[in-house]
Amino acid sequence: MSEKPWKKEERAAAALFGGRRFTANQGGAADFETDAYVGQVKHLKRVPTWLEREALEMERLGFQKTPPKIGVVVLKRRARKPTPRLIVVTEAVWREMNGSSKGE
Repeated sequence: MSEKPWKKEERAAAALFGGRRFTANQGGAADFETDAYVGQVKHLKRVPTWLEREALEMERLGFQKTPPKIGVVVLKRRARKPTPRLIVVTEAVWREMNGSSKGE
């Protein structure tokens, strides 16, 4: 039986945060949890291309600074009621923030 792509992505995301994926029969709202993080993974067919481009551009700009800086994209949805800010970084930026190499 082949592994589903979304399971593979949940496992990779959990490893990125230093944890393990919850198996499907455990249920619950989270796909993984560590001592410091709890996470839900979305393996989407489409992500807004502008968001991906913007995150990559901020990664590039940050890494070319001396000393290197962390490149982030901050999203805030306009609405009549308060909405949370979302902070988006690439995996390379996340690894830089947390001191792990790209090869891990």
